[in-house]
Amino acid sequence: MTAGRLAGAAVVAAGATGGALIGWLAERRATAGVRDGSDPEAVALATPVEGRPQWVTAPDGTRLHVETLGPEGAPTIVLAHGYTMSQAAWHYQRRDLSGEFRVVTYDQRGHGGSEDAAGGDYTMEALAHDLSAVIDQCVPAGEPVIVAGHSMGAMSAISFAQQHPELLGKRVPGFVLVSTSGSDIIAGILGASVGALPAITKALLPRVVGLRGRLGALPSDLTFLAIRQISLCPEASPAHVAFTERLALGCSGEVRAALIPAFTSLDLTEAARLVTVPTLVLAGERDRLTPIASARHLVELLPEGQLVELSGIGHMAPLEAHEAVTAHLRAFARRILAEAA
Repeated sequence: MTAGRLAGAAVVAAGATGGALIGWLAERRATAGVRDGSDPEAVALATPVEGRPQWVTAPDGTRLHVETLGPEGAPTIVLAHGYTMSQAAWHYQRRDLSGEFRVVTYDQRGHGGSEDAAGGDYTMEALAHDLSAVIDQCVPAGEPVIVAGHSMGAMSAISFAQQHPELLGKRVPGFVLVSTSGSDIIAGILGASVGALPAITKALLPRVVGLRGRLGALPSDLTFLAIRQISLCPEASPAHVAFTERLALGCSGEVRAALIPAFTSLDLTEAARLVTVPTLVLAGERDRLTPIASARHLVELLPEGQLVELSGIGHMAPLEAHEAVTAHLRAFARRILAEAA
């Protein structure tokens, strides 16, 4: 090897080493609060919130892990979590709402303690049928229920409204949609670039997100920083980032990949117009996955939509802005359920 090539190789190696060192130092700074216990949210998240478990069987035979918290006989709220998460993503809402409400949370098919989809069906319609099964089997007959969804959970709620319009009003008098969109998420993230290569984008995304199983499921400097950059924001609590990272890595690569087509072809425009009950939309001002513009457009489609923008918050609003999300959800549920009584 010539001296020039040796010098070039040295520069590349030094750059790679320097980049790795910078990443390592950044991760150590970012997670310092988790490691030394100074982040109060780390203590809160380390205290488990346990509900009464049960199994719900979806129409296609998929078994869903469900937990119920709060007093029997109290008004009910059903919470649906987002992509790669589990019902634990509603940690604060499960903890803080269960004193007043009967809170029902469940793991989406293929997530958390639920079974993988029977027959491999991970369409938005299947997720909507799951929500319907949870309501039917976990909420006392004839009682009204508020449905709240985060991200993919909110999308399944909109799809549910389209597929079960007969349940809107008396049975489901209101929705709370958090950090979500009603159209192609990939296009929202990539902007006009997705229009240039739609076929390639849709073909490669499932393969890319399916790599997790091959790359390992353990937290790392890279995964922590990536989760913070994409799903939260730089100022987010280190404990919230680490908690999101743990949940995301718990979702298999196969399930991640299987759900991607539901997002790349997502179009809930007509479905949103059919949500004829009061609907509160909570959106993070700094959400990169479902940008604030998507929430504003969604509210324009909803016949009775109301938008609340959360300043300085990313995609994981139920964690990052848990006090605000819980307060809005509580106030909305109180008002709508009282009107429905």
